[in-house]
Amino acid sequence: MLKVLIADDERKVCQLIEKLIDWQALDMQVTATAENGIEALERIKEHHPDIVITDIRMPGYDGLDLIRLGQEINPRMEFIIISGYRHFEYAQTAIRYGVNAYILKPIKKDDLTGTLKKLGSKFQKETLQLSYEEQIRQTLKTDEETLRQAFLSDLVCRRSKDRLQLSLEQICREFHFSFFPGCFCMVILKMDGHVLDNAENLRFMSDKVRSITERLLDSYVREYELTAFDSSFYLLLNFEEEQRANIRRQMKTLLDEMRIQGDILKDFSVTMALGTICQGMSGLDTSLKNARLWIEERLVAGSGKLFEGEFVRYHSFSDSPLFSEFNQKMTKALESLEVFPVREAMLELKNNMISRSGITGHEILQMTKEICNLYLFSMKNFQIRIEDDFLERFLAGSDNCGSAEELFDYLIREITISYEKAAHLKRQDENRPIRLVRQYVSEHYREPLTLEQVSAVAELSPAYLSTVFKKDTGMTFLEYLSKIRMEAAKRLLKETNRTVADICGLVGYNDVRYFTKTFTKYSGLKPNEYRKLYS
Repeated sequence: MLKVLIADDERKVCQLIEKLIDWQALDMQVTATAENGIEALERIKEHHPDIVITDIRMPGYDGLDLIRLGQEINPRMEFIIISGYRHFEYAQTAIRYGVNAYILKPIKKDDLTGTLKKLGSKFQKETLQLSYEEQIRQTLKTDEETLRQAFLSDLVCRRSKDRLQLSLEQICREFHFSFFPGCFCMVILKMDGHVLDNAENLRFMSDKVRSITERLLDSYVREYELTAFDSSFYLLLNFEEEQRANIRRQMKTLLDEMRIQGDILKDFSVTMALGTICQGMSGLDTSLKNARLWIEERLVAGSGKLFEGEFVRYHSFSDSPLFSEFNQKMTKALESLEVFPVREAMLELKNNMISRSGITGHEILQMTKEICNLYLFSMKNFQIRIEDDFLERFLAGSDNCGSAEELFDYLIREITISYEKAAHLKRQDENRPIRLVRQYVSEHYREPLTLEQVSAVAELSPAYLSTVFKKDTGMTFLEYLSKIRMEAAKRLLKETNRTVADICGLVGYNDVRYFTKTFTKYSGLKPNEYRKLYS
């Protein structure tokens, strides 16, 4: 029998929790209660409970301190936090400590009982040696769950669509369902917020979805299955016609409860879409499509809502003149290797799209993907290297954006950061031949040098080197070579007693008259005049 400690600074709350639960049915017993953190820690040391139910705010030690100190005594001890205090930092810390159960007041018997059952099963798996028969039973159950999940995952990912044309009996037999003739529907629950980029937060909220769904649907459906893809939950429902209103009510309750649970996280929102209800499994593909379009609609209509029914507004924005104009502007900006015009092109499109009357969330989402594809294609076409995982990373991050404004801002930020890095590396690559030429000239200016000779060093054609050299330095190659030779001549005139004829040869000239003429034009003084003035 598992031992339970209840800690709350209100004695009535401790008494309520103690009377609320059928502890014997759960194979648990309340061994102690405490009214402050210090007393609770003493009871932990004295009774060694398996589970501690604690308020997050208590005198002495608060709930978080109690968790930290209690885990030092017994790392296997499980904690359930019960609080009316919805605060991001408290919840984040509790999740970081490994607390999976965060129940908000007023306490619901079903919530607490379900949480205790889960913890009881966890302890049982960890402490009991399963019999051979039990191992076989659990293996079969796992295999059945795997087949059920595979069926729903294939439906969501639009794989094996022909399965929906199979008879109900065949689907039930092959995938271990208990479907009955009646109503079928696909439901999507979508959680948003970059707080879900943290795997612990996502796991915490996912557990909540599953436990609440199980509690709410048990009495109203003939069969259901739930699967998750990141922060989206797909629910396949099979129910009788007379349960339509009850199903909608329970789904609305699920949304409301998840919204309340989400209050403990920062910048979190949740949206639900009920696809069209069909009378056979063959209509589930259409039901899923409608649910998806409604979930995407949250980007313009706002998150936190329940959408349902048939989605009728549906067309592609990428064929519009506005996108064609953006395409040309964006392509030209990306070729410039300058971040500002790239960012400005995307900002202009964002403002045009968001302010456009009748724009749908689907169009917004598809447009951001089109922009990503345009970016990837253009960068490849311009031979500008970017991160291999850019698209994968963008899609993962964009999935947690709950509005068009947030989605576009995320897109602009990600492309700007990626492009800035890529443009910097590209400029370095383009400058590399120029750096090689400059270094070669500084080491060989005393020798006869030609454009053809240094272009071989840079591994470029003479014509192309001439173009990029002028663009980078502002002067032709011969002008640059003359400048290097004249600066060397100045140093020799100032620092040595060599004759002008000697210096002429030392800096790469074999004609003293031509050297003197070039030096005079460059410095404004004849070589001897320069020496008298500066030596």
